[in-house]
Amino acid sequence: MPIGISTLCTFGETFTKIGFYRESTPPVIEVIDDWADRLDGSRIRLLLDLTSVWDVLYTIHAPIIDLNIASANERLKRLSALLVKESIDHAHALGAPLVVVHPGSFPPDGRGNPEAHWRLNSESLSEICEHAAKEGVEVCIENMPAGTRLFFQTPQDFLRASEEGLDFEIALDVGHANTKGLLNEFLAQLRGRIRHLHLHDNKGDRDAHLPVGRGTIDWKLLKREIDIPSLTAVVEANTIPEALESIAAARQVFSS
Repeated sequence: MPIGISTLCTFGETFTKIGFYRESTPPVIEVIDDWADRLDGSRIRLLLDLTSVWDVLYTIHAPIIDLNIASANERLKRLSALLVKESIDHAHALGAPLVVVHPGSFPPDGRGNPEAHWRLNSESLSEICEHAAKEGVEVCIENMPAGTRLFFQTPQDFLRASEEGLDFEIALDVGHANTKGLLNEFLAQLRGRIRHLHLHDNKGDRDAHLPVGRGTIDWKLLKREIDIPSLTAVVEANTIPEALESIAAARQVFSS
């Protein structure tokens, strides 16, 4: 399993700190295609140039800031899905095999109809997956952390979506699963659909994005239960030093 680095550690400055990636030569770089790091033709060419220096595989994280693919505002819902589909186009241009996509969100308790938002979320995901299939890119839906109003926090949401006909793979965010106390359940119920991993740690209380080994996650369980050779993985860290610490720890976990 190649373990790489998410551009979360340089988010907002990735293309002014591109030297970090050139020097550290990770086997996988997950590019967060959002905000000041939004991809365009020149940035895609820059990333492609790096592949001539070392053998790097790209994955793409679709935008998340201010988006809601389950919005009851039709214009916002449509624009959110469009931006995700543009990230799929960027992945195709980079030769990236997959795009990580966040689900939409439901309104606060007592406002709106969660079931109606579930249907809107499913409509957008169906449209996104159809576009990805045409571009030859896999859509990997990421599980969400506790304390948010986002769908897909539990294995049951993924199973329900499949029963309703949605076809996608899973980006298992190990830290998010730990905030729900559901890592074991995700591995037991959805193991065969997990295509990609986000690796970071926490103490179960919040989505802290600590380096691997600094929290309460049972990394031995993950190593034991996952089909490691078939996956890609990236560490998600808040800073470059923490990213380097995390990737060293993660490689130790999966090589021991």
